[in-house]
Amino acid sequence: MSQLAWTKLVIVLGLFWCQSRVRRAWRGPRSCPTVPLSAKLPRFAYEAELYPLLFATLTVVGVSHQPVFSILAWVVLVALSCLYDYSRLLPWFYQYSFMLGSIALCNLSGAGPRQQQEALDICRLINISIYFWSGLLKANRYFIQSGFLALVTPLLKNLGPGWRPFFQFSAVLVPFWEAGVGLGLLFPQTRLAAILAAAVMHGFILLCFSSLGRGTHRTIWPWNITMLATTVVLFSPAGGPKDILIGQGSLFHWLVLLLFACLPMLGLFNRIDCIFSHAYMTGRHILGYLHIHQRLYDKLPSEIQAECADLGRGQARRYLLDLGSWYVKQLGMNPPQNEKMLQHVARDFRRYGAGFDDLSLTITLMPGLFSASLPHKTYSWVALFGPEQPAEGVRSRSRKLKARDLRRT
Repeated sequence: MSQLAWTKLVIVLGLFWCQSRVRRAWRGPRSCPTVPLSAKLPRFAYEAELYPLLFATLTVVGVSHQPVFSILAWVVLVALSCLYDYSRLLPWFYQYSFMLGSIALCNLSGAGPRQQQEALDICRLINISIYFWSGLLKANRYFIQSGFLALVTPLLKNLGPGWRPFFQFSAVLVPFWEAGVGLGLLFPQTRLAAILAAAVMHGFILLCFSSLGRGTHRTIWPWNITMLATTVVLFSPAGGPKDILIGQGSLFHWLVLLLFACLPMLGLFNRIDCIFSHAYMTGRHILGYLHIHQRLYDKLPSEIQAECADLGRGQARRYLLDLGSWYVKQLGMNPPQNEKMLQHVARDFRRYGAGFDDLSLTITLMPGLFSASLPHKTYSWVALFGPEQPAEGVRSRSRKLKARDLRRT
């Protein structure tokens, strides 16, 4: 098989694996609310049927020698799914939609050697950009001092406390290791070392999310294995920096260069969703926490009650629902990385009979480049449900969150 055929096969198998781990996001049962991109979208009765259609079209992509229309159909189904629930927009959906898109355009242009080379160079550019920006965006004080240690803490419980100084030192190296993988893949002289470094990095990530570590985030394993496999296939062999960055100068190549290599620069200033800046697992996330009064807690389904941590606080008992943990455990994915959409999730609790002052929402924002704290906002009941001034009652803070604020029991 050709290098492009191997690339397509790896992507298709990886997507099969990833999609199989997030079934509940389409088919349910789920208590996590869907978050449509717009409240004005018309009702779509067959939304759940998009899930098997994704597999059907992906199968056609895998077996077809001219998969132009099947790839376009798959991308449309992904877009429609994310339109009706933004939380389905996962990093690997974004990445592989563009990689398959390059293969579709290659076939549309005749699938000659030049077109195949252009498609491969676009896929290489995507992989390099993800490694580089995902690493560089980890170079912030919060990730180095807190984020990385939070990631490996479950692993430390199995390895022993003696490893803690090693991981504290490693936190400084991690951003430059990963960004270095991206830069190393760009140049033929350093490519082999970069592939080996990528294998070590992905192996460590898989260890962190194995039974010895967190054991959460169901798509971490398939996504990392697929990422490494595509890297090995794409860069054995590959051309030089000019071929990868510019290629043959097709419009789609320039679009990918803009979206994957240039746009993530906004992530350094927290001006873009982490999905589009490749900032997954960098600490640059927007996460939500619901503070729920006993009155509302008693009305919630048992599945949601099980996810709530009792905060006590005397007679006015309060419970904490970590939206990130809730979505990850139930659906295998994070909640929407968007402040307004997290407010939508909080307002959805009105269907359980939430009354005045029954809940508030705390949103942790992305950390600054030189800050070790998580700025956050608290939305009171009035801020969430008040019909006159929806922003009233919002309090912005930049102090470091303390363990008692967000501790889960």
